[in-house]
Amino acid sequence: MRDDYYSENWSQATEKFYKSAMAHGDLRWCVAAGHSFDIPYVKIGDGDNHIVINSGIHGLEGYFGSAAQLMFLNEFVRNLPPRALEKYTISLIHIINGWGMENRMREVRDASGGLVDLNRNFGIDFTRPDALPRNSKYELSHDLLVSRPDAVAKKNAIKEFRRLHLRDGVWDAISHGQYAHPDGLFYGGAAPTVESRMALGIYDEIMANGARSLTSIGLHTGLGRFDRRRGRVSAQLLVSHPSSHPNTKYFENMFPGTCVASDENAVSGPTLLGDLVDCLEARYAPRGIPVYTADYEIGTGEFPIMSPIYKRMDMGDARYDLRHYGRISHQTHRNLTESWYPSSPVWRASALGRAYVLFTEMIDNMRRQK
Repeated sequence: MRDDYYSENWSQATEKFYKSAMAHGDLRWCVAAGHSFDIPYVKIGDGDNHIVINSGIHGLEGYFGSAAQLMFLNEFVRNLPPRALEKYTISLIHIINGWGMENRMREVRDASGGLVDLNRNFGIDFTRPDALPRNSKYELSHDLLVSRPDAVAKKNAIKEFRRLHLRDGVWDAISHGQYAHPDGLFYGGAAPTVESRMALGIYDEIMANGARSLTSIGLHTGLGRFDRRRGRVSAQLLVSHPSSHPNTKYFENMFPGTCVASDENAVSGPTLLGDLVDCLEARYAPRGIPVYTADYEIGTGEFPIMSPIYKRMDMGDARYDLRHYGRISHQTHRNLTESWYPSSPVWRASALGRAYVLFTEMIDNMRRQK
């Protein structure tokens, strides 16, 4: 895989994207007043069945997402079957969280200087602060996670917390989103961010004028395995529905060679609070439009058990640093970067190899449709 698909910052990635997008499709821009990070997107095809691939909801993960989208533009678009493009339109939304990418953070800064996880900021009614979703299980972990950094003692304390709460849902609930602690992990914010409003505006533009269906895939990194010794990374499509749900079955048929991970706990409602995929399904449901949503996760964890422990520890350390010193230490920032965007050339090549398989399966499925 070409090394030059990856970029060093948001500006470089955006320039590469829009130059390739202009050559291969209908390039458009979403711009917000007073916002420094415009969002380019490109539409390819003329069909009323829409496939949308977004990147960079978590800014740091956008380095992979941008590279994968650039690879798609340069290596796949010219081979798209013309008849399929009469039925489908493929849209690539590039780097929703530009601030996070530029600053090598997953989150985005809000007006008060806190860190908001964009994928916990969609579809939430912020007009009634007293009625915001509550995550009582997260409360049990908050003080530990944002405690003073300690490479040994804190790691061991979080490891023990995981052992005690792995089976009662508390450990998993840490990442589900929370709205009570601006200094906490996976904070969903106190109002819609500029970025989430821009992203939904792009989707609304794409879905205007007689759209018949929507398939939306977000490109992410973090969940899953990176086997450094063998040079392999895991890849999975996360579907926020049980295995028997039509959404899950749709992705299993569309991507037969890719692991589709369902969520059996979603029977009684969404597991994640404020994520984009559930927001999109609810947004277009009144129009009777079939909506299929998933997140494509590339693994970054070298150690299956310790990786999520390190991730939570590093995120908590960053919030401790910000609260007490106003800045994140160099070591914590480095740890955060490696957690979500490993510097290993082997990982970066393997991650793009996984995306290559995903895109190939997607196009094969388009060819099969009559």
